[in-house]
Amino acid sequence: MNSKNTFLSSVFFFCTDISAIALLKANVQSLSQLLYLVHFVNMPKLKFYLIVLLTLLVVSACSFFNPKLPKRDISLVSSNQTSAVEVHLVQHAMGQTLVPVHPQRVVVIQRWLVQIPLALGVKLVGAPGLALTLQGLGLDNKQLGIEDIGAAFAPTNLEKIMTLKPDLILGTVDENRDNYSLLSHIAPTVLVKMPNSGDWKESFMPAANALGQTETAKRLIDKYNARIADFKEKMGSRLKKTQVSVVRLAPKLIHATTKSSFSGVILEDAGLIRPPSQNLDAKGTKKKEGSPVGYSVSPEVLSQIDGDVLFLLRYGFKDASESNSALRQLMAEPLWSKLNVVRHGEIHIVDEFCWLAGSYLSANRVLDDLFTYLVKEAQRI
Repeated sequence: MNSKNTFLSSVFFFCTDISAIALLKANVQSLSQLLYLVHFVNMPKLKFYLIVLLTLLVVSACSFFNPKLPKRDISLVSSNQTSAVEVHLVQHAMGQTLVPVHPQRVVVIQRWLVQIPLALGVKLVGAPGLALTLQGLGLDNKQLGIEDIGAAFAPTNLEKIMTLKPDLILGTVDENRDNYSLLSHIAPTVLVKMPNSGDWKESFMPAANALGQTETAKRLIDKYNARIADFKEKMGSRLKKTQVSVVRLAPKLIHATTKSSFSGVILEDAGLIRPPSQNLDAKGTKKKEGSPVGYSVSPEVLSQIDGDVLFLLRYGFKDASESNSALRQLMAEPLWSKLNVVRHGEIHIVDEFCWLAGSYLSANRVLDDLFTYLVKEAQRI
């Protein structure tokens, strides 16, 4: 580690006030030059004054800013933070933050980002809506040992996060902008941009960079792209002839998802075509209803969900009985039986968790379904 990184690593855990860290980042060049002089000057008296000056700069940085913020309880700082660790400067939606190069205790505060550290093999100690998330991914928390920090869409539980002694907090800027200062006072906090589920790719590499796993992330992307290429090759001429509709069935709601949704991005990557009413970007989708990823369809215009293949997700039901009842009600609609996709028997019920949102773990599950229903079934005919 060079002298600049060594200095930053030492200061990182010396300063408990996040604003002090910001000051040190802003003056890293001058402080590094001063450190250089201290190290190489041979005049004892001058060296003594340089050391005093350096100490005063560091102490003033740690005490001058945000005097009204409460001091962090040092009993909540993990023992591995008592020694210097290697850090790097991460640019993100709220600015820039000094983060451990290899974080060991990560807390994720946005449900759809949970998949990223899991996919990259980073130790995750806390996440929201944990039971549903792990169940959706088919993972067992007994082996992972992750703490649930609250419901997926509930206010962020700062007290719970603090008890987990994280060395990195990862979230999205839209949901956590107002809490950023408080979160940063607990641990280095990186907020990425993810306005809606269709922006999952844009948030992946910034999060991977904060986690110190950019090379692993690139390999995951390469694997995904290779599967996409394989799918296109196996589909052949049928690729541009297969119109794929995606519908989310919720309580008292039929919801068509467009190409701006999470699964919509994957279908577009795969080269599949969508029904005209679903071939909309986020702006076009929002004009229809206000949501950037889908819109409601009334029973009177069910033709908008027709296609060669229809993937149906069931979401938001309290139990299987309610879900099955809603499905029977949909199938009893007069226009349902007139849909081409119904007459051809190409309706497939798929896992709503993996088709609604996530990252590369869910994306590969969606690809699994595309191979199963569009490639393997076609090969059996």
